[in-house]
Amino acid sequence: MINNGMANLFTETPFFNEKYIRSVNLKSIIGTISSKKELGAIKKSGKKEAYIFNKKGNLIIHYLSNNTKSKTDTVFTFYEYNKENKNSVMRVSDSYGFYSYTKNYDSTSRLVNQVYSREKNASKSKMNFKLEERYIIFEESYQYSFQDSVQIVTTLNSNGRPYKIEKKFYDMLGYLTKSTTKLLISNKTKYELYHYNDRGFLKSIQYFKEAIKLPIKEIKYDYDEWGNVTFMDEYKNNERIIHKELLYEPSTLILKTILSQDLVSNLITITKFKSKFYNKI
Repeated sequence: MINNGMANLFTETPFFNEKYIRSVNLKSIIGTISSKKELGAIKKSGKKEAYIFNKKGNLIIHYLSNNTKSKTDTVFTFYEYNKENKNSVMRVSDSYGFYSYTKNYDSTSRLVNQVYSREKNASKSKMNFKLEERYIIFEESYQYSFQDSVQIVTTLNSNGRPYKIEKKFYDMLGYLTKSTTKLLISNKTKYELYHYNDRGFLKSIQYFKEAIKLPIKEIKYDYDEWGNVTFMDEYKNNERIIHKELLYEPSTLILKTILSQDLVSNLITITKFKSKFYNKI
């Protein structure tokens, strides 16, 4: 159910296996969130988190709501897709309205342009967004070149001038092993190292800054026999700070529960999901 091939688990980038979602006719998973402090009882937080899919298996809506005594505050993220099934628009609600990233791709599905905009909703409901006005704030474009097994991506600002260069290094099998980023004005650099298990699943990412030898951050993953992520650990300066476990329904392998522990405060967060399905034809 989870696709972690691009290392985007629990990010704004969709991380679900579309073929699987489509094959089981999954419409949504809606989770209720509880929490438990050290030596305390489990308490309902009033928060809900949901992932909603279309019939093609694409994630189209993600929302996180927080219900308090006075109001309900919900952050929505909407996704649109082009004919090639690539994410073409990501639209997010905030306290000022909505902002969006509109993406354009070339014939080989590489991102070549991205536009950031503020948007005004014509509808009174966040859930039923209708575009009334759109203000383009800035845009970036991307140029690609190759040197042997290294892909070089140059990012250009709204004025068409380069300001960032990324280099992606691949091994003989096509696995991404290293990614470097350099800001051309300040010469600041950072890089990531990627490691894989025997089945080719991403095992860990280490994040480095400038010339510091030790990683400032690291994320480790483990998987079940079907390739679903079962845990995710986050480290900061070589100290583990967050541990997450993912549990699945044994019969369908649909995500059932996420257990997340903040190892600094020992707060445990429990998200339990219920599934809804499209009617089978």
